[in-house]
Amino acid sequence: MKFDMHQTPGPPPSAGGEGNFDVTPSVIGSVLSDVARQSETNETMARALETAAANIASAAQAWPVAEQLSGLNTYVLQRSMLIIETRMRNNITAVTDVVNILLTADQEMSGTARTSSAQAAQAAIMDDPLANPPTPRHGPAPGCGSSDRPVR
Repeated sequence: MKFDMHQTPGPPPSAGGEGNFDVTPSVIGSVLSDVARQSETNETMARALETAAANIASAAQAWPVAEQLSGLNTYVLQRSMLIIETRMRNNITAVTDVVNILLTADQEMSGTARTSSAQAAQAAIMDDPLANPPTPRHGPAPGCGSSDRPVR
């Protein structure tokens, strides 16, 4: 099979020279869950950063400081956090889609193999054993030995 799908954690994924890949859905799921947790942490940190910048601006009680902090927060920090968050979500979605495609393809290949095997077995059962019985051979085959010579 092109892709060997494992349901339990096993050895680390590997690729052979012939292009076979081991995909362990539970390990990939664990990595995706970890990345999703980190994504939530990043979002929480972004909100905390926004609150801290607003608090500093308020404590300074000077419009130039508030304006600079607002610009820094809006155009640098929040924009960067948004880019990071978007990329993380896109990567999570892409990896999830690939694993689902691999699992679906593996299930389809297994189903096709089972169906083909059952059809082959059924075809053999339906064969008439008397339709073309094998010819018993006694002695050498024709053209191989003295029995094929004309008798004088």
